[in-house]
Amino acid sequence: MLHTVKHSPFSHQALAHALREFQPDDRLLLWQDGVIAATVAQSQAPLGQASWWQAPLQTLANSQRLYVMAEDLQARGLSQAIGQPISMLDWVDLVAKWGSPQAW
Repeated sequence: MLHTVKHSPFSHQALAHALREFQPDDRLLLWQDGVIAATVAQSQAPLGQASWWQAPLQTLANSQRLYVMAEDLQARGLSQAIGQPISMLDWVDLVAKWGSPQAW
């Protein structure tokens, strides 16, 4: 299943809910304000200050199951630190492959 999260982890629990429901073969797309979660890799966080979502997202990124909407990063002036940047066309391909996404 493809999960999508569009809310910042700083202001919403959508990412926590999505990760709780995650299955071993699932994929995650961060878009809109959700891309904020992919801007700091766990290894880049100051010692003892890693956010709760960095370890699970790093695991997903390491297994090529984390996608980040490039247009949303660009619109916010951000750069992704983890995950695979994708375009809107790539998103269409993901939906075609994985079916209707679970939106959070």
